[in-house]
Amino acid sequence: MADKIMGLDVGGAHTDAALVRLRDEGMVVEDTERIYLPLWKKRNHHRLERLIRKLARRWRPDAVGLTMSGELADAFPTRKDGVEFIVKATRRATRRDVFVVTSEGELVDPEEAVAEWRKVAGANWRASSELLASVHGEDEDFVFCDFGSTTLDIIPIMEGEVKAKGRTDYERLKHGELVYVGFLRTPLSYLLDRVIIDGNVVEVSYEYFSIVADALTVLGIIGEDEYTVETPDGRGKSYEECARRLARVVCSDPEEIGEEGVIEIAKQAFKELFGRVFKHVQRKVRETGVEHAVTAGSGEEVLTEVFKRLDVETTGFDDVFGEGAEVAPAVGAAYLTAVNLRG
Repeated sequence: MADKIMGLDVGGAHTDAALVRLRDEGMVVEDTERIYLPLWKKRNHHRLERLIRKLARRWRPDAVGLTMSGELADAFPTRKDGVEFIVKATRRATRRDVFVVTSEGELVDPEEAVAEWRKVAGANWRASSELLASVHGEDEDFVFCDFGSTTLDIIPIMEGEVKAKGRTDYERLKHGELVYVGFLRTPLSYLLDRVIIDGNVVEVSYEYFSIVADALTVLGIIGEDEYTVETPDGRGKSYEECARRLARVVCSDPEEIGEEGVIEIAKQAFKELFGRVFKHVQRKVRETGVEHAVTAGSGEEVLTEVFKRLDVETTGFDDVFGEGAEVAPAVGAAYLTAVNLRG
């Protein structure tokens, strides 16, 4: 009987992994890893296989559950090419049975995953949603929200089943179940078209000068160790370096606009980020009428405050499973694989 299962969620920015065991009393998350490995940089493609091989040697799993969103990275000519690369790299690296999660919550072997690539492309949301529907869904209806470094997922789970209207990323965007705003990587020029500094309205530059993580660092919401993505200018993640990137959004520097100006940019960026998350979550809560939510992701604290303002009770992913909130799809892929192998 397969006892230890490794779950992998290969994203465009991060590769997440979880080691899971199924016990008689339930699932145990034994270990997790989150590694920044941007697949839009083609030179990182060979590193993916090396990373997965290293994890497999360390954890020695009996089988592997795989899900992904990294096929969308533009280093791949097509999403089909991305799926094929990720599936084959995982199989070569682990030398174990690999089961790939589909957007319907089913598992397929690597051959079918490559042949029917649309079934598995961008299906990582389904892995974590199916896990919660199975383990937590019988208690009450809720929305599952995962606010990661790049995107926000908002998935209704009703009567113990995943009730998402969309399957592909396009369909999920259309139905408000996928929102392309993230806790770390979103450029400030996407969030803001103008800022107020010292009482003056200033247009921003539509350049890739600064990201949300810079604003969060200056505001003290995250530390350097939580700034787990690449900086826009390739420099460091200190307060001073983040402040300099923020000032560049208005084609300036801290010496010209002062620390007060930098902080104003950061505050306005965070306010806009919070507002966008609130708007999309509120719409889904009203649509479903749920009174409970389960939260996950690096931006989980933002979600907690959003639901507090909506008067919706929240449960954290870690409160249900002990750990794994930042790598929920990887945990879900491992769980679905373990259940499948148990029959």
